[in-house]
Amino acid sequence: MSPMSRVREILARRDGVAQLAVVLGAIGAYEAARLAMEPDWARAFANAERIVNVERVLGLGWEQPLQRAFLALPDVVTALNVFYFVGHFLFTGLFFLWLYRRSRDGFRVFRDGFLAATAISVLIHWLFPTAPPRLAASGIEDTLLVLSGIDIGSPTTSALSNPVAAVPSLHAAYAVGVGVGLVLFARSLTWRLAGVVYPPLVLLTIVVTGNHFVLDAVAGVLVLAAGFAVVRLVRLRHGTEHTACAA
Repeated sequence: MSPMSRVREILARRDGVAQLAVVLGAIGAYEAARLAMEPDWARAFANAERIVNVERVLGLGWEQPLQRAFLALPDVVTALNVFYFVGHFLFTGLFFLWLYRRSRDGFRVFRDGFLAATAISVLIHWLFPTAPPRLAASGIEDTLLVLSGIDIGSPTTSALSNPVAAVPSLHAAYAVGVGVGLVLFARSLTWRLAGVVYPPLVLLTIVVTGNHFVLDAVAGVLVLAAGFAVVRLVRLRHGTEHTACAA
């Protein structure tokens, strides 16, 4: 074996570690950026009111009636609380582990798309701080606090992350990305169906728990699309665009 072949083999063996380092570094940078943003509650409540007004005009103010319907099933809402609190990072992480084994090129495209979308989202969080409906909309319960005793941030308490980063919803963005990835790369019909079901389940969860407006989710999907568009343009410019298809 030639020296260059040996180098390539060593790099290939360590590619997983390198990819993990990139993802962990990006997560660390994202959390640091969120923590660095001091919540501007006055602007956050004003922007939330703007979201409510736009939804009223568009007929999208579904948060309160939807939550009221589910509050009649407290055990279901408690399960959604758990899903909201742990599922976002857990299932996204599992998806990327699976995709790395399924398609290295697909992994890189989705990784870069998610990272670009996250960077755009952090910028919007800074420019357009928005309070979640559980704090800003009359009649919307904070189900994590009421039913599960979990306070993820309010004007009177500290938070581990920015509590006024409701727009866009990265829960919605990541869920749609995971769903699309499963549909595109999964071999079995079961997992492809899971890719179809997962995004609506997450969208239902973020609304029922009072953590996002419907428009937050729409903004999240648009930001995800923008992230992937940026990645596609970069890859086309550098001549690395090619499609990875499921077998």
